[in-house]
Amino acid sequence: MTEPKNACEEQALNRSSLYYFLSSLFLKPPGSDSMATVRELASSAKESMHLGDQATGLLPLLNGTDDEDMQNHIQEYHDLFKVPLEKYVAPYESVYRNKRMSGQTSVAVKKIYARIDFVIPHEYYDLADHIGIELAFMATLCREEVTACRNNRFDLVKALQGMENKFLEEHLICWLPDLCDKIFEKTENTFYRAVAKITLDFVHSDTNTIHALLD
Repeated sequence: MTEPKNACEEQALNRSSLYYFLSSLFLKPPGSDSMATVRELASSAKESMHLGDQATGLLPLLNGTDDEDMQNHIQEYHDLFKVPLEKYVAPYESVYRNKRMSGQTSVAVKKIYARIDFVIPHEYYDLADHIGIELAFMATLCREEVTACRNNRFDLVKALQGMENKFLEEHLICWLPDLCDKIFEKTENTFYRAVAKITLDFVHSDTNTIHALLD
């Protein structure tokens, strides 16, 4: 049982780490640490995350970022996700599915979070259906899966994977493509176009991964 257990832990940990990382890119402006991590993904991205050609092609363009580029990325973050002016892209599920803030999907997401006592981190506090919060929730489920694997609770592993699958199919997959299309429409910034494409490709890939694990 040791080998399957380790494989179970490793896969869940990798998924959790990537969900947390992508979550942070939507919840705060980029810093030198996040830029370095994105560039680090470039060499093995296609194999590890099953990225499409467009996303893989964007990653090398992130190399060579200097202080001026960083300031541009920080400004772009605020223009896209914080300041409701011309470039603004609403990062909330309800806006896309209910056509308004704090709609029915936001209420539904809060109820799902409550089932596992998921609490939005204080430093990133935002509405429950913010894309960064939803990705953080997926990261938390994957982290719980790591613990279940470590404790040989494979019944719990399956239950958690079922929750992940349900959340992906009933929430993230339902609106993430529209959000990413809007980001591509609103910005020419290479960093945020790459973030959008990587996130979308990974979520699609992870949905397929979960389907395979549940079969």
